[in-house]
Amino acid sequence: MNRQSCWWKAAVLLVFLSSSHAARILGVIPMPAKSHNIMFQSLMEELAARKHQVTVISYFPQETRRPNYTDIVLDNERLKGFGRRDFSVNDVFSFARLIMLWMMGIKFTAFTLEEPQVQELIQSKDQQFDLVITEAFFNEALFGFAHVFKAPLIVLCPFGGTHWMDFMVGNPSPFSYVPDLFLSYSDHMTFIERLHNTVLGVYALLGRALFYIPQQNAIMRKYFNRLESLPNLWELQYKTALFLANSHVSVSYPRPLVPNFIQVGGMHIKSPKKLPQDLQNYLDDAPDGVIYFSMGSAFHSVKFPEIKRRALLDTFSKLKQKVLWKWEDDNLPDQPPNLKISKWFPQADILAHPNIKLFITHGGLLSTLETIYHGVPIVGIPIFGDQHMNMVRAETAGYGILVEYGNLTSESLYWAVTEVLQQTRYRDNARRLSKIYRDQPESPMERAIYWVEYIHRHRGAPHLRSAALDLAWYQYFLLDVMAVILAVVISVVLFMYVLIKTVIRMLRSISATKARYPKQKIN
Repeated sequence: MNRQSCWWKAAVLLVFLSSSHAARILGVIPMPAKSHNIMFQSLMEELAARKHQVTVISYFPQETRRPNYTDIVLDNERLKGFGRRDFSVNDVFSFARLIMLWMMGIKFTAFTLEEPQVQELIQSKDQQFDLVITEAFFNEALFGFAHVFKAPLIVLCPFGGTHWMDFMVGNPSPFSYVPDLFLSYSDHMTFIERLHNTVLGVYALLGRALFYIPQQNAIMRKYFNRLESLPNLWELQYKTALFLANSHVSVSYPRPLVPNFIQVGGMHIKSPKKLPQDLQNYLDDAPDGVIYFSMGSAFHSVKFPEIKRRALLDTFSKLKQKVLWKWEDDNLPDQPPNLKISKWFPQADILAHPNIKLFITHGGLLSTLETIYHGVPIVGIPIFGDQHMNMVRAETAGYGILVEYGNLTSESLYWAVTEVLQQTRYRDNARRLSKIYRDQPESPMERAIYWVEYIHRHRGAPHLRSAALDLAWYQYFLLDVMAVILAVVISVVLFMYVLIKTVIRMLRSISATKARYPKQKIN
């Protein structure tokens, strides 16, 4: 046998072995939000690069076509007329906000499942998948895909998760030191904050049980109608094999985690790419540094009212630093000479440049993770979602300043910007957290891929499942044990009370008898 023949057979064997371990993976992301898709698509593209067969249902098809990556693109036309209300930062204390998010999730979930291509996939008896990956964001009816295809369910959360998401995998989530996503509290809460956190948490759990889950369950039964044996959604959600959370201790707080709750915060971050030459020159030729300003993908800067835009321009015109502003228009009236605008900037690559001195941001989690990764301090102007909480954490950690949108003036913004630029502690803290974030045994993406493939290799890895999921709520909180202990204590106390009372009565009776019949003195 010649050497060429041996190499050829070895190559065939390697191809066979790699294909035999490749998984058929279905990914479903029903949110038409670019920031949600960035993280999700990063994972799916990497899985495709690892030779897995990937099918993705989303509003955002891949830009670079891959032979083992299939897009099922949802129809954006359905979203017209479905207006999204911009949540103000005051809404973080509103219980009604949860209901609004539930209603939004119910609508987007229905949009996804009624899509003709999606229904064709559901009704097909030829399609088969080894894993189902979906987003954990008010779309539990999509868990029906895992039951239809008899595949382990993996959920990917675009943030650190909520109390009810923790319960899906039996993750401990005490109200005493784990703040709710929508509350701007730290893990050291005052009594009032713990009370608020507990009330909101209980409200969310009861609301899910009485209103939200029944609605999602009805959607699941309506669109996964090919199966008569479809379980209840309460049962199905507890079959989650793996929970991937976009979090890390550098941007959140330490807490206990079960083995199948994995933190992969920042897995969308890649090594910096070379910047376009004009942008590279702009950043290089900045002796006083550059400030980068972007409000993310959900809120466009052109939506700023005139008074806010004027405050921003007035502030930038007073600075000696250059400013890059992601401005979604070709022109910006009264643009100062130190300001450069563009409809799009390669944000992560810009933050990697050594001349970036400050990042003015909306406080979104992806942007927060990127600024931590590159060690850049921030000034945040949160608008909605978890942005306010992220900026409170930035202030607590000492690498940023929060400027409330309602208090966004030339004076407040100029103070915040000059404070961060002049006080070295903000950059020092950002660099300290960057060291903490980077000090990981593997990259977040490698960790995510490992655990996804681990679930595939071990057929759902049921050995990772917490026994907490098999307990009734009163058993989980040991209410039955405490009730028995309380009953025993009360019984002992009552017994002792009756015994003591009986003894006292007997002693009194003896004393009364002695008093009535005193002993006669014997001479």
